[in-house]
Amino acid sequence: MDLRSKLSEIKTFLGISDENFNLEEVLDSQFDSKEEKVEVLGKVLSFIYNFQMFSKIKPFMSSVYICVKNTLEINLISVEDLDELLLKNAILRFVQEYIDYAQISQKEKVLNFLADSFERLGVQPLIINLGLLLKPMYDDQKYLDKKQELREVEVVISDDEISSTIKLNINDWLETQRIDLDRQEELKESLLERYDNLVEEHNLSKDSKTYQSLKTEIIEMLSMRLTMLSLMESVSDDLEPISIK
Repeated sequence: MDLRSKLSEIKTFLGISDENFNLEEVLDSQFDSKEEKVEVLGKVLSFIYNFQMFSKIKPFMSSVYICVKNTLEINLISVEDLDELLLKNAILRFVQEYIDYAQISQKEKVLNFLADSFERLGVQPLIINLGLLLKPMYDDQKYLDKKQELREVEVVISDDEISSTIKLNINDWLETQRIDLDRQEELKESLLERYDNLVEEHNLSKDSKTYQSLKTEIIEMLSMRLTMLSLMESVSDDLEPISIK
């Protein structure tokens, strides 16, 4: 199957409009040869078909597409590592989405679910289990509308709105980073730099309670991703997890 056919198959399966589908541009910016691009798209197709059971849930498929696109945009991506990277990034994205939806108090439940799933399940059953966990969120139109509203808002007024907008932006930023347990301090420094830039952009005082509490939350977002990554790597490699700082 040629490049165009694979791109078309991905777009059709995920139900992405022509206007929002720019995977070809991403490929052109990251890979030089046509052969490499075809190989990458083959891996993407194998990955997205794991979500066949949820293909009729449009918000879910849109999230899968964003995950694929963000993964391909990570610098220094290796084609050989793409299968593993797609799975890891999907788990990190979907679990963070679920925690945002169910509130951070559910973190322990999610980690227990992941630990159990990693130990017992293959890729497709793992994705099905995760999808069933997420389905109520993607069926909650009120939540989806509110999330979209926060992404589109240009002028925010209350501290709550500012906090929600900054957290969404931080989450988007995290999805474009190569999360690596050996780079914890570097990631934290970059995260806080990004946070302070957003704080300045939204005229939020660094002396406010909102600034301090939000700072704690965004550090928790990174820590959660590192914890999940440590869990995935320790199960798959039978190694001791690297400590989270």
